[in-house]
Amino acid sequence: VWRYPNRIMPGIVGLITKWPRELAERELLRMVAAIRHEAFYTTGTWIDEPSGIYVGWTARGNSFSDGMPAQNEQADVVLVFSGEEYPEPETGRHLKERGHQFKAEGASYLVHLYEEDSSFPKGLNGRFQGLVSDRARGITTLFNDRYGMHRLYYHESKEAFYFSVEAKAILEVRPELRRADPRGLGEFVSCGCVLENRTVFEGIHVLPPASAWTFRAGKVEKKAKYF
Repeated sequence: VWRYPNRIMPGIVGLITKWPRELAERELLRMVAAIRHEAFYTTGTWIDEPSGIYVGWTARGNSFSDGMPAQNEQADVVLVFSGEEYPEPETGRHLKERGHQFKAEGASYLVHLYEEDSSFPKGLNGRFQGLVSDRARGITTLFNDRYGMHRLYYHESKEAFYFSVEAKAILEVRPELRRADPRGLGEFVSCGCVLENRTVFEGIHVLPPASAWTFRAGKVEKKAKYF
């Protein structure tokens, strides 16, 4: 089967739920396995059971977003990031002047940008998707780039909120969603794409561009746009 090479890429997956850890973690591991397309991909998971956050990822070894998760000095802010970000030349110096410590290479500085920039991720420049858990504030933010170029799919149910770089990871754990959405399918045939953040599957949508959706206590609190 021919695939668009830029559509199949490493990324994040996960669920936000009040389910018991045993059940949620089992689904998370299945989702991660569904998007590990190459043996050289690195993978990982991060779980905050009290907040109901279960997130996993794949990455190319030694890439910008390898080495997740990133944490601040107090370990109360945790970031999982996938993609690329191109900061201003002085960003690293400014953060270090503020007392932050991070690796010279890679995305670890981004967790400190979150701490210093109240409008995060508005100031980021690149193609990305990510999740940041702020234990001090009791919130988790799921975000993507301002044009939605690093696509993130989601399914929202009463039990859990699922998200994934590929719809197939959601379908892996929610097989009842493997049915065509007539409107989405019709748009794909007639327009060559599906419109208005829908997909060809019922119940699976695409996170809108420039999203910064916040969660609290395992549920969606606010669906905001930053751009």
